[in-house]
Amino acid sequence: MITDKNSPRFSSAHWLWLFPPIYLLHIIEERWGVGAPHGINLSLKAFVILTGVGLMLMVVGVWLALRLGFSQFLAVCLATLFFVNALSHIANCIYIAGYDAGTITGTLLFIPLGLITLISLRKKLRPKRYFTAIAIGLVIQAIAFILAY
Repeated sequence: MITDKNSPRFSSAHWLWLFPPIYLLHIIEERWGVGAPHGINLSLKAFVILTGVGLMLMVVGVWLALRLGFSQFLAVCLATLFFVNALSHIANCIYIAGYDAGTITGTLLFIPLGLITLISLRKKLRPKRYFTAIAIGLVIQAIAFILAY
């Protein structure tokens, strides 16, 4: 099994645990932010269920990644997901010529966390693992997009 335990510089435990609380802040902004969630076709109940399941899966995934030694791989998956999600909010702002709920946390938190993670781990994973993790992050974002719209 390939693990990333041989990389002492990447404090995977601390870094990975940043993703769930930042995602929770994003959920709060998307639901109760100052703008309307343009294009989202979810009831409050469906939104809470889907984002709650997403948050729970993220927490379980982080815990498993730390226990089983694939924290860098998961970090790249989540970083890709966060970065692309933030870009989608920015693109929607441009499209609607206004604020899109989720843009503030996306811009101020998702983009820096995503970019720093992707850049710092680029040379720490083999290219195949790195790009596989990116592909998984993109697939997760696509699924979330389809479920929301």
